[in-house]
Amino acid sequence: MTERRPPEHRRPTSHDVARLAGVSRSAVSRCFTPGASISEETRNRIMSAATELGYRANALARNLKSQQSQLVAILASRLDTPFRARQVKHLSRALIAEGFRPLLLTADHSDDLEPLLSSMLDYNLAGMIVTSDTPPVAVVDECKRLRVPLVLINRNPEPDGGDRIQLDTRAAAETVFDMLYTAGARRFAVLRPEDRTYTVMGRVSAFCELVRSKGLSCHQLSCGTQSYAAGRASIRQHAELIHGCDGLFGTTDLLACGALDGLKHDLFLRVPEDIRVVGFDDIEQASWAPYDLSTVRQDAGAQAELAVAMMRARLQAPDAPIRREHPPLQPILRGTTEKTETR
Repeated sequence: MTERRPPEHRRPTSHDVARLAGVSRSAVSRCFTPGASISEETRNRIMSAATELGYRANALARNLKSQQSQLVAILASRLDTPFRARQVKHLSRALIAEGFRPLLLTADHSDDLEPLLSSMLDYNLAGMIVTSDTPPVAVVDECKRLRVPLVLINRNPEPDGGDRIQLDTRAAAETVFDMLYTAGARRFAVLRPEDRTYTVMGRVSAFCELVRSKGLSCHQLSCGTQSYAAGRASIRQHAELIHGCDGLFGTTDLLACGALDGLKHDLFLRVPEDIRVVGFDDIEQASWAPYDLSTVRQDAGAQAELAVAMMRARLQAPDAPIRREHPPLQPILRGTTEKTETR
């Protein structure tokens, strides 16, 4: 091998590998390109030189040059909430298992979305999965133009574009109502966050409409955010209304956990004897002994696998009809809707 090494302070390049291995740069490029033709003896020399120099092929640059990419952008917000963090974890695992490279982008405000998404399209993405707010119309249109598969999970149906995994808000409302009604609730309340997201507000509205269609009352209890603290504060704020209710839909598990502590420690109510409570999502904390929260499970793992399958199908058939999928929901009965001793 030719002993021409790069200075220690500089990161080795394919030129350095070629010099040390005594081969052309194109041979180095073929060695690190899956499926390219190269002899075993040349490959071994190149790999030995690369290992000695600590060289790693620049996959991003290769993808941009070849117009092929394994990069998939995941756009998410509210990573401080347990369900969203779990959702992103499952999406990353599902993408890696299928040979893709996930690229996580976070945006907590809709104004941040367009520049983030637009800049990502410059990287020749294999696909984009959005779990955060409604993507701007311009970005959806650009994905269509560039034929970048777009999958949206629990996002507003507008703007039109992209395959969708969508919570069935009517089915969610029916599941929650059945759990509370079967447990004996007849006077209902629901927590309504002011920082609105499509699916949360969708299930609030669907639940209220369903309860009222049964000739029963349903109070909407405002709370500032979707946090634990907001759930507990809302119980204190609406104490008078709560005392007239015997069934509470917590909207999300995090809100419901805060509400449970408010009911028990601030209003000194017994759960489920005085009031039954149901959350939504089935986060890990819902099963913790202090909460033992009845809830409705969204299977984040199944959602992730479906999202990746939809994206791959779109890569193979770009002009196929847009897909809409409604994953099943599962009621999880715990101590907040039935007495522990009877379970």
